[in-house]
Amino acid sequence: MHLGRAGAVATSLALLTFSGCNVYRPGGSMRSNDTFTFISNEYYPVTVTIVDVRTNEPIWTADVPVAKQLTLRFHEAQFPDNPANPDSLQWRFFERPTRAGELNSVMACPDKYSRRMDVTIRKTPEYATGSDPRVEHAGQTASAVHVTPGTPVTAPAPQPTSPGPEGNAPATKPEPAATNP
Repeated sequence: MHLGRAGAVATSLALLTFSGCNVYRPGGSMRSNDTFTFISNEYYPVTVTIVDVRTNEPIWTADVPVAKQLTLRFHEAQFPDNPANPDSLQWRFFERPTRAGELNSVMACPDKYSRRMDVTIRKTPEYATGSDPRVEHAGQTASAVHVTPGTPVTAPAPQPTSPGPEGNAPATKPEPAATNP
């Protein structure tokens, strides 16, 4: 039986569609394959934790670095000799955005009824290493000055002022506040 050009194109499209190609994007691949992608940015730094709900203990945690993505996927019944953790968890950190690639790390994990995925947002803003925009430049050839919140800044020297209506009277020390015994 000869399908012709249209049949070959239709067969190729069907094979490509159902071949197991994964698209890594936030929200998943829009099909039920247990693939999850998390992307961190400065105002959305993500931490992903897998929890064993039988013990309520975390079994795996990943802080996704800013400007990176984490893709993970669960596979059922990969470890049949391990009834406590029969499934596998595969994961990999990628540069963002990465739509496809091999998940090269693997570990045994509980089945889908015994695990929970917790996603938390770390304190913001958080910047990628070496890209902190809170750096001030004093000039083109000057070295960078890193400004860190909470670091004391030296006060400018006081400017001379003209005497007020009191003239050059000595400064007086304020009275301490009264305390109730």
